[in-house]
Parts: sequence; C-alpha cells; structure tokens
Amino acid sequence: MLSLLLIDDDPNQHKILSFYLKKRFGADADFASAQSLDEGLAHLAQQSVDVIFLDNRLPPYTDFTQTVGDIVSASPDSEIYVISAARENVTVELCRSHGIVDMIDKFDLRDVISEGLLG
Repeated sequence: MLSLLLIDDDPNQHKILSFYLKKRFGADADFASAQSLDEGLAHLAQQSVDVIFLDNRLPPYTDFTQTVGDIVSASPDSEIYVISAARENVTVELCRSHGIVDMIDKFDLRDVISEGLLG
C-alpha cells in the first residue's frame, strides 16, 4: 500500500488531492494531510510515508527551501514533491539540490497523478 502525506495550508487542496488519489488508487493508497509544517512533522514522527507533497509556500515560510530540511530529517526515505501555483519561480536544479524529486504545478496535479506519477 502506498502511503502519502500532503502538507499544505489550503484546505481545498486536501480535498482535491484526496479525491484524485481515491479515484486513481482506491483502497491501495493511505492518504494523510497536514495544514502546517508542525502538523506534518508530528505525523512523520508517528508514521513514515512513501510520498510527501509539500506546498511551496507554507506560511509563515516564503518557500520550500525553508521547510524541506526539517521534512527530510524527519523522513529521509520519502520521495518529496513540491506543489506550487508559481512553478516558473523555481528551477529543477534548486529542487534537486534540496532532495526534491520534482515540482508539480497545482493546476496540473490531477493530470500528473492520472498519468502515473506514483506508479
């Protein structure tokens, strides 16, 4: 079973991703969500996950470069994807240098999951 964690301050994003994942994986995916970095880290302290979707701008931080270090420390084996509505501001090189697998545009998330991002 694939385990996933979304860390995003937008409650609508949690509903949308949950819907897409249920449609794509059904009962074969365990989805959890956190609305803050602290909540996400608390979840990771209790349970490891395969994949983490991290909001690029998670208040009060300006971007993922300020949050991903704590996440990698808490869950070093997880694949991390940054999701952002401002994808043009972040390079692939910057993502990779911080251990991020890829950056996904929030508006393309459904298509990326439907097309097999997670297997």
